Amino acid sequence: MSAKKYRVLIYPSAEHDLLEIKEYFETTLKTSSTPLFEKFYAHLDMLETNPFAYPCLKDAYLHQLGYRMIPIDNFLVFYIVKEDVVQIHRFLYGKRNYLNIL
Repeated sequence: MSAKKYRVLIYPSAEHDLLEIKEYFETTLKTSSTPLFEKFYAHLDMLETNPFAYPCLKDAYLHQLGYRMIPIDNFLVFYIVKEDVVQIHRFLYGKRNYLNIL
């Protein structure tokens, strides 16, 4: 018996976040973002078979919307599971006020 496979969809806002992160690493930190991006994509791959591995957010409104969060180094990945699709909404620096952003 095979596990259910979910489709992972990266929303435009999350794609924009990834571009900003890459640019920050390259221009400000003068280093490669590749190790961080490898971690991001390893977690996204895991979501294909286990999207409920991370709990819903505690904030009542975001919890009602079904938001879940993955901490990866200094970043947070926010996603929602709808039927057989994992919707990746944002990749945010952990010290940002994500409640106001989401």
